[in-house]
Amino acid sequence: MAKMVGMNVVVKQGWTKKAVALLEENLTEEQYKAALNEHLSFEIDSAINLRKAREILMRVWYRDTEGVEKLQAEGRALAMKYPDQLTTINWCMTALVFPAFADIAKLMGKMFGFQDVITTTQIKQKMFDEWGETGTLQTVVAKIVGTMREIGGITSEKTGRQEAASIQVNNEEVVSFMLRVAMTLDGSSYYAFSSLTEFPFLFPFKYRVTKEQLMQDERFTLSTFDATLCVALK
Repeated sequence: MAKMVGMNVVVKQGWTKKAVALLEENLTEEQYKAALNEHLSFEIDSAINLRKAREILMRVWYRDTEGVEKLQAEGRALAMKYPDQLTTINWCMTALVFPAFADIAKLMGKMFGFQDVITTTQIKQKMFDEWGETGTLQTVVAKIVGTMREIGGITSEKTGRQEAASIQVNNEEVVSFMLRVAMTLDGSSYYAFSSLTEFPFLFPFKYRVTKEQLMQDERFTLSTFDATLCVALK
């Protein structure tokens, strides 16, 4: 249950844009924290909720998480370089830091494979089946789904009913980042080339991958196994 801790407030995309913009100022951690506090205080009256939102943003965009430091550094650089790709990058960056976000995204991706609309209640029940029903899990699922909506990965025309967004990603640098995040989080040693556009975790995003793209990217290795082209991370 420890991995559920952390995503305890809905994080608005506008706050994320500010967190990314502050990166360009090369602030110390204390300066960055103070600047976020000032920005968030315009919208958040509760000191507790302000602290929660600030800590989430700092964990994603400023502090390093053991084991994924290189991916985080790349994601921050990409977010500054390609602000129009923030939805995709933010989705991946949040999942790197908060395993519960990644797990719920993967679950939802599988569910969307069978139905166009899924309810928050269905998501909660699936998570209860895996971790057991607790008040903490109830809250965390609601906050993560709300954050996914803010990021732009899902839409909700009716309360509690989620539909997958359809976001085209053509930027090869961002596609490479997405793939490496998905492969890192999934944890398998290699993947069939044909499966690289089928990660449930990346359900809101539509993208293509070419063999040439992977061959030119030294962070991937390609090999053939039983006549199947396979891809792994170096």
